[in-house]
Order: sequence, then C-alpha cells, then structure tokens
Amino acid sequence: MSKIIATDHFETQNWEVTFEDLAPTYADLIIGFTDDAPVVEFKDLKFKYELKQDGNIKQYGVFSPPGIKYVRTDQAYIVVERLNLLPEQTYELYLWAENGGESFERTVSFTTPRPAQPYPSWTWDGEKWNPQCRAPMMISPTLGTKTP
Repeated sequence: MSKIIATDHFETQNWEVTFEDLAPTYADLIIGFTDDAPVVEFKDLKFKYELKQDGNIKQYGVFSPPGIKYVRTDQAYIVVERLNLLPEQTYELYLWAENGGESFERTVSFTTPRPAQPYPSWTWDGEKWNPQCRAPMMISPTLGTKTP
C-alpha cells in the first residue's frame, strides 16, 4: 500500500516523514503525533497539510474539523487522507501543526514513480504506456463489419 507517514514529535518539535511503497497515482497520507508519554495530550491542537505542484495547491486538509476538539490519544495516527497523484511528477508536501501555542512546520519534496511497463514493446509517452501498434481489426464473416 502506498503510504506517506507524517509524525509530529512534540518533544523534539520536528515532523518525521517517511515514504512506503509510493505508487504512481495515489498515496495515503497518515498523520500522527508523539510526546514523551504513551498518551499524547493535546492543547488546542490545529494542523494542516498542503500538497503542492509548481507552487499551486493541488489538495489540502485543515484539522480539526469545525466543532471537533482533539483532547488526547494513545493511537499512533489520528488522520488518514488519500492523496491523488500523477506518475513521474514532483510534489511538495507542506505540514504544519500548532499545539499549546508552539508551531511546527516542514516541507518535503518527492517524485512519484512511473507505472510498471505492461509489455516489453510498449513505450512511455510521459503520461501513460502505449502499445507499439494499434490492436488489429477483425472482420466479422457473418456481418462483413470491422470490429477493433
């Protein structure tokens, strides 16, 4: 499964970002927080992410949702968002969080891979794989019509 795991470590005031099996067209952004205790206590936690390409925001999320307040968690991650990506593209992922009046931010760049080549003769046009030639036309003996 294609994952981008983003963990904000309150004790070091750093975002840690790891990539696992990055796919050409999507990734699950998994956001979590740690502290020095097994249960993380939040103090008016706010956070967001922005997926950017060439300086333009392609996708974003702002948390917590209206009417929701994060108080504490013993879970490693509290949000999972599906990011929609394109093959062989470079993106920037901006992460920001504020807890107890202290803010932490980080931007990481990454490039999505090219999908696997379906057949040795197919060629990549920069967006997708294409067969070397068109599929042959078949003539139906009973109808005399061509079908692809």
